Amino acid sequence: MLQFMINSRWKVLFICLLLPAYVQAQSDTDVKKANELLRNDQADTATIGRMLRVGEAFLDKPESREEDMNMAFRMADQMEARSRQINYTRGLGLSKLLRAKAFRESGHADLGRSSSKDALLLLTQYGTIIEKAQALLELGGTYSNNTNDLPRKIELYQEGADIYLKNGDELSGAKLKEFVGDLLQLNEDYPHAQKVLEEALSIYKKKGYPRLQGLYSILGKVYQGSNNFVQSLRYNLLAVETAEKLDEQGPLMSAIYNRVGLNYYSVQYYDQALDYFDKALAHAKGLHDTGTVRSMLLNISDALRLGGEYRRSLDTLRVVENLGIAGETETVQTEISYLKDYLALHLLQKATPHYEKLKALLEKEITTKILIQAARLAIVFYLQETGRFQDAAQYLTAYQRDIKDSPAGLVRQAEAAYLAFRTDSALGNLSAALAHFQRYKQLSDSVTSTNQSKQLDVLRLQFETERKDKDIQLLTQKSALQEVSLQKGRVFRNVIMGSICMLLLILALLYNRYRLKKKTTFRLEKQQESINTQNELLQKLVDEKEWLLKEIHHRVKNNLQIIISLLNTQSLYLDNADAIAAIKNSQHRMYAMSLIHQRLYHTDNLGAIDMNWYIRELAGFMQESFDNGSRISFSINSDVMLLDVVQAVPLGLILNEAVSNAIKYAFPGNRKGAVSITCKKDETQYCSLTIADNGVGLPKHFVPEESRSLGMSLMKGLAEQLEGSFNIQSSPTGVSIQVLFLARSINQVN
Repeated sequence: MLQFMINSRWKVLFICLLLPAYVQAQSDTDVKKANELLRNDQADTATIGRMLRVGEAFLDKPESREEDMNMAFRMADQMEARSRQINYTRGLGLSKLLRAKAFRESGHADLGRSSSKDALLLLTQYGTIIEKAQALLELGGTYSNNTNDLPRKIELYQEGADIYLKNGDELSGAKLKEFVGDLLQLNEDYPHAQKVLEEALSIYKKKGYPRLQGLYSILGKVYQGSNNFVQSLRYNLLAVETAEKLDEQGPLMSAIYNRVGLNYYSVQYYDQALDYFDKALAHAKGLHDTGTVRSMLLNISDALRLGGEYRRSLDTLRVVENLGIAGETETVQTEISYLKDYLALHLLQKATPHYEKLKALLEKEITTKILIQAARLAIVFYLQETGRFQDAAQYLTAYQRDIKDSPAGLVRQAEAAYLAFRTDSALGNLSAALAHFQRYKQLSDSVTSTNQSKQLDVLRLQFETERKDKDIQLLTQKSALQEVSLQKGRVFRNVIMGSICMLLLILALLYNRYRLKKKTTFRLEKQQESINTQNELLQKLVDEKEWLLKEIHHRVKNNLQIIISLLNTQSLYLDNADAIAAIKNSQHRMYAMSLIHQRLYHTDNLGAIDMNWYIRELAGFMQESFDNGSRISFSINSDVMLLDVVQAVPLGLILNEAVSNAIKYAFPGNRKGAVSITCKKDETQYCSLTIADNGVGLPKHFVPEESRSLGMSLMKGLAEQLEGSFNIQSSPTGVSIQVLFLARSINQVN
């Protein structure tokens, strides 16, 4: 994406600075002029100048056609020949300059380096100062953006910018400085880039230049590279505001939206990040920019996965595949995303092909060190999930060996430490496991502290923006009051001119009214300030409490997930089928509770759960966990209703037990069947949850009321906790379980 922006800016820069603005000839007229000049054998400075303008006109056309490029090359050849004929050194330099431009426009800028050097040498001595600047820019354009070429490229563009500024063309100089700043941030020279970009911004504002969105976006990138999160977000939001105000329609708009999304992504504000990623995606689709569309879809998939929406993440990855994956980075990123999504859903069979693909890529095709390290960690995660800890240890050793050549951020370091802890624990290396766990906790706490600090910075930035808006509104109101006062003054002055006797009376009345108004205004302003201060304090307290509640739900969900993972690890070392089944049942019950806390963490309503969503998510998880394929079908009929967390947890555990029993016992011998789940609420606020199957029913000797099984006791106890009734009915055509209870009153809608 960044390389695309640099290339786009390069094209715009040359259109603005290097091609004469007055050349507007149409295609037929250009060809006619060119043929006349070529047939004319005159060799004088005027003819050479016309050849230069006609050659540039061919290069200035919107589409770079081969015949246009060839005509420009012919003009350059004729300019050189006729300049040599009359010993016109400046014309010789201009011919070299035109040839260099033709190489650039034809997509072979590097082939024009020799011509650019010759043009710079000749025009420095015999050309104008602007012609020298053009030669500098053409020579700079022959260098790439890799590490070896960037310093020389930056030096040439900076020299060209200085020439434009000294020559009085400040706007052109500022555009060049903006481009130089972009190259400096690409070279990770952030302090120098900030200085150059601030200089360009100062000139733009001095000249009243409105199109500042590109500069703001680059400044946002520079501050991000300098780890100044607040300034990065501030300038990226300024870029969005400016671009939307000017109705920006180019590819830069997608990059601006993407950078704001990445700002929010870095502090785990995934909902806000998704909003901006979606905007970038929509804009890229409008431009038919397939490369950017793929990049945005991959960003969206990552944000969805980290937000716990694994199925939506998988759907997004499939869209990327349909578009066609291009390049090493996209291929590796896609495979890693698939692997992590399927592992999160405990679908090891579906994750295996992506593990195999990553393993093959790692052995043969991946060349980028950062991608190699990311692929290794993803493979380790898969191997641990499948119990192959000895193989995982080999990949972790390779990862630690190359860590110096490919430094990683805190999040990836924490992930590597946690994976090493799990591997050492499974292999019995207790001392190493303890060391890695301590390292993981240290890094995890550091990540949490850093994210919390950035989140507070976001809140502070939003508060400052809102306060500025209020100040502007207050000033506007004051200005309106002053205008009213002036109008009244003019009316009073007209009355005063009518009578000297009325003058004293009117002045006295005005003075009295003025004093009363001043006192009233002062009192109202003081009251308003007091109200605003109290509102801000109350809002801050509410935000802090909501944040704490979300953090509690987040930590509860994480602890349950850790317990699930520990139980899963323990089950790998058990041979007893009953023990493994008991662990599986415990994992399902914990997942039923974890799902509630996960949902609460990602919603604004911290006290209620949408049972329609929850029942479908839990039923889907149960169906995939038992991996029955299409043998057992599920039908769900649920009202959209909100339940208090205190009621949602026991109801979810009852649903878990009932569905588990139906899947395990209702359809023996691979028999096909159906399970229906119904959840309804009537006008009296009574809720009814019914789980029914069309299986073989309960054994004849089985009496539910006398059963002491853990599952049956658990469902009865949970029904009592709901202060409701529990009823189970069995027949040869199936079993039906019904729970009836009074729902707590909830007014806030999620």
